[in-house]
Amino acid sequence: MNSKPSFKDQQVAFAAHIRSPETVAKPDGIEDRRMAIYRDLFINSISGLLSGSFPVIRSLYDEAGWIRLVRQFFRKEHNKTPHFPEIPREFVDFLQHQPSDPLRPFLYELAHYEWLELHLEKHPLEITRRDGLTEESLLTAQPVISPLVRLRAYQYPVHKIKQDFQPVEALEQPVFLTVWRDLKEDVHFAELNPFSALLLEHLINNQSMSGREILETLACQHQHPDSQQFVGFGAQTMLQWYQQHILTDITPT
Repeated sequence: MNSKPSFKDQQVAFAAHIRSPETVAKPDGIEDRRMAIYRDLFINSISGLLSGSFPVIRSLYDEAGWIRLVRQFFRKEHNKTPHFPEIPREFVDFLQHQPSDPLRPFLYELAHYEWLELHLEKHPLEITRRDGLTEESLLTAQPVISPLVRLRAYQYPVHKIKQDFQPVEALEQPVFLTVWRDLKEDVHFAELNPFSALLLEHLINNQSMSGREILETLACQHQHPDSQQFVGFGAQTMLQWYQQHILTDITPT
């Protein structure tokens, strides 16, 4: 009976070693010098992709620390996709479910924020914007938010993190960020106050209400002493979002 491993078995052993050379021995019969070429080729390829996708995270590590993090991710149980463009999304999932750096508890949220920018930049959808919208038209009709807008709440100020600012404590109140791509295909972000974040969330989820109805509902829910002032401020905010290409259209109610 032939005890020689099949070609498939050899491939599996080869890939297992490349993914985790510290714990899985190289297959028999392959010179280590040649094996090292493949080890470096694969890890450098993944490292390069992740460095370009997560430049802020990359800037927080020296070379050795970065390669350690990439190797943790590169192990089979974390990195499963055969599609190269999907690897950044898997890296975010890895950091969410497998915390890898106790000195940087913000790492998952920072990765998610960086991936969000990348996702919108590469998104195939092209948007248009209706011309001539005014505060009045945004109040009397149903405002439509661009499909290339995302609203997220983070426990860490991910938009401020850099090499000399790496917070280890979560914020007492979450920071609300909106990330969007405009008509020129440039990606932007903005920090929102709680009211603006609540308004944007309602606009994103709105099915039939006019801008005025949404604002009057919010004013009533929050017991604002001057509902007209509240509506006026909301109208100004929506007009600003229209100018920034966050809000792009209206639908008659």
